[in-house]
Amino acid sequence: MDINASIVDQRLTGIVHNHLALIKPYAGNDTVKQRSVAFVLLCASTALELPLEDVAELLTEGGNDVGVDALHFSEPDDGEFTVTIFQGKYKNDLMGAANFPENGVKAAINMVGTLFDPSKSIQLNQHLAPRVEEIRSLIRDGYIPSVRLILCNNGVKWNGQAQSWIDQTGFSSDQVSWVHFNHDNIVAVLQSKKAVDDSIQLQGKALIEEFDFRRVLVGKVAITQIAELFNRHNDLLLERNIRRYLGLHANRVNSAVHDTLANKDKSNNFYFFNNGITMICRKFRHNALQGENYQLRVEGIQIINGGQTCKTI
Repeated sequence: MDINASIVDQRLTGIVHNHLALIKPYAGNDTVKQRSVAFVLLCASTALELPLEDVAELLTEGGNDVGVDALHFSEPDDGEFTVTIFQGKYKNDLMGAANFPENGVKAAINMVGTLFDPSKSIQLNQHLAPRVEEIRSLIRDGYIPSVRLILCNNGVKWNGQAQSWIDQTGFSSDQVSWVHFNHDNIVAVLQSKKAVDDSIQLQGKALIEEFDFRRVLVGKVAITQIAELFNRHNDLLLERNIRRYLGLHANRVNSAVHDTLANKDKSNNFYFFNNGITMICRKFRHNALQGENYQLRVEGIQIINGGQTCKTI
């Protein structure tokens, strides 16, 4: 028996028991199907860091779902938008040794070649059809989809034959990424509660404001500070960043960040080219008697936006 597979199995029992109303529209009274839907809920909730109630609105399981069990897409940003597709394959097996099935990979390949081409007609169920139409509408308006396929099971990754099919699709790795997500990943996310406490040196003046019973600080940090912070803590800083679980893959944005930093003629303007980094924390302290150049003591640091920028730095 695989311990992590057993932990996930027990968690599914709790989800079915406590959230049956969320599951029944997609599984009815079929107890096997209920656990399958609960598994998709758990995977999407864990990867996206959303409550089960919110993830239930993303479910698309049922007839004519073309292998899409849950679908999430972001608002357009800089001419692009991100589509995250979950396909779950849950087996009533606590050994955790079965491969993600070949037919699931094949269905995902066919789906990508169809859903994102507005010229192709396709029959979809009532949960999926309106979301695909929204995506296609964005594509017609000129926005480029960045697609992340999260193939989930309580076993191991797909086999070599399935990988060869993926390699032969011709899909650009900059636009389509394939991620295996299983019981080990779920437990790792649930256990990743280690707090990151550190100091950050600001440069120049900063804006500090009370807002909605919280404090907000906007300031400038040298990129060397970011590099040193990551050298000390690495990916622990990204535990709440969706991109950590959905694949930090190379793209033209990262390439542009790298080129700017490496180019002596451009690096001085990096502050103006970049959108910045967003951190959240449990608490921060500073010497408010100073007027500028604050040394911050920050507890529970997490980078929730700009993780790829930090990794590139």
